[in-house]
Amino acid sequence: MRLDVEQRREKILRIIINNYITSGSPVSSRTICKKYKMDLCPASIRNIMAELEDRELITHLHTSAGRIPTDKGYRYYVDRLVQSEGLTPQEQLNISKKYLAKQLAFEEVVRKTSKVLSDFTNYAGVVSQPEIQKTCFKRIQFTLLNQKKVCVTLITNTGITRTSVIDFDLKIDQEKIKKIQNFMNAQLEDIPLLNVKTKLRKMMIQERNSFFHVLKQSMEMMDSSAIIDENMHFYMEGLSNFLNLPGFDSSEMVCALIKLLDEKIVMTSLVREVMQEDQGNKKIRVFIGKENPHNFMNNCTIVLGTYEIGNQTIGALGIVGPKRMDYGKAIATVEYVSAMLSEALNKFVI
Repeated sequence: MRLDVEQRREKILRIIINNYITSGSPVSSRTICKKYKMDLCPASIRNIMAELEDRELITHLHTSAGRIPTDKGYRYYVDRLVQSEGLTPQEQLNISKKYLAKQLAFEEVVRKTSKVLSDFTNYAGVVSQPEIQKTCFKRIQFTLLNQKKVCVTLITNTGITRTSVIDFDLKIDQEKIKKIQNFMNAQLEDIPLLNVKTKLRKMMIQERNSFFHVLKQSMEMMDSSAIIDENMHFYMEGLSNFLNLPGFDSSEMVCALIKLLDEKIVMTSLVREVMQEDQGNKKIRVFIGKENPHNFMNNCTIVLGTYEIGNQTIGALGIVGPKRMDYGKAIATVEYVSAMLSEALNKFVI
C-alpha cells in the first residue's frame, strides 16, 4: 500500500512536470483530473499535490494558482522519472549525416559538433576543445620565417595540431632549427605531452656533451611556443536560440549571461568536473538551476557528456537551455552526439 501511494505521488509529479515543460503554464488539479484518466478525485489529487509541495518538489506562484516544479522537483524527475526512448532512427540518421557529409579536419569536426547540438535541440550547443596535454607527442615541425622568427607546428598522436610563432632576440639559422627538430622527433615520439618538459629536463641533467645546447633550446622552444595550453577553450553555437526563449527577456540578465558564457567561467568548472568523474562510464550529467555555480544560471539547465579518443576522455560537450526543457530528448541527443563525435575523432588517430 505504501509503495502504491509513492507511485501515485511520482505519477502526479511526472504529469505536472511534463505538462509544465510542454505548456509553460502552472498545472492545476483540475487539469490533471480532466486530462488524465486516474482513479482519483480532484480532492485526492490536491492532497497529493500538497504532499509534493511539502517535500519541496513543486511550488505555486499564487495561492489559487496551479503548481510548477522546483529545482529539487526537476532533479527528482531527471534522476528517477524521466522517460526517454532515445532518438528515432531518422533523428540518428540526420545527426550522422552531419559527420559524413564531407571530409573534415580534426578541429572542424569538433567545431561543427556545437552547431549540431544547437540545431537538434534549439538550445545553445557547447563543445570543449580537446585537452591537448592529455595526448602524446607525435612529431614537431619548425619553419624558419626569417632570421629571428620560427613557426612551430606540433602534431599529437590523436591528430590534434597546434601552431605557434616564436620570436627570438638573436638570429637563428635553418641548420640549427633542423637539428633541434630532428632531435625532438627522435626522442619524444609517443611521450605524453604532460611529460615532455620533464623528460627534456632529465636529459639535460644527464647530458654533458654537445647535445646539451640542443636540449636547452628544445626546452625553450616548448616554453616559448605555449602550444601545450592548459587553459580550456570552447566552441559555442546557438546562444541566440537560448536568449529568445520565454523567461530570458531581461536585458540585464541577458547581458550578464553572454558575459558569463564568453568568459567560460561556468563551463570550465563544470566540464572539468564531468571529465574528472567520467572514468569511462560515459554518464550524462545534468546541472539544474541553482546546481550551476553562478546566480545568473539559476533559470538554466546544462546537460553535459564527454567524448574520447582511444579510450582517453579528452573533452566534453552538451547544451545550455532553460530548466523547462524536454530532458529525455536533451539527454538522448547529448548521448548520441557524444558517441558520434568520439567515433569521428578516432579516425584521426595516428
